[in-house]
Amino acid sequence: MSENSIEHRIRVALGKALHHKHRTGSGSVDLEHIASEHNVSVDQVKEQFSWLREQNLVGGPLDLEGEQIARVPAYWFDEHELTDQGLEWAEAGFPAVTRP
Repeated sequence: MSENSIEHRIRVALGKALHHKHRTGSGSVDLEHIASEHNVSVDQVKEQFSWLREQNLVGGPLDLEGEQIARVPAYWFDEHELTDQGLEWAEAGFPAVTRP
């Protein structure tokens, strides 16, 4: 995946929002804003959020909860944070990540 792909740009936007929250202890992950900014659907942003979770770059409450809770609308996005690996990714400037 290139660093110019829409998927990567969405992941970077999500990573920046989570990194800002990590540094300042404030802010939110506004999926609708990210979708609007990149001219994509909120579902596409959610897909990339899930992809970041699968790559262990983002962790949060759903790591401990079941699939039913995962379907509850957006209240839980703000409860997530970058993992240690995610912080390394952020501090490296959000390079493109490919699946192993």
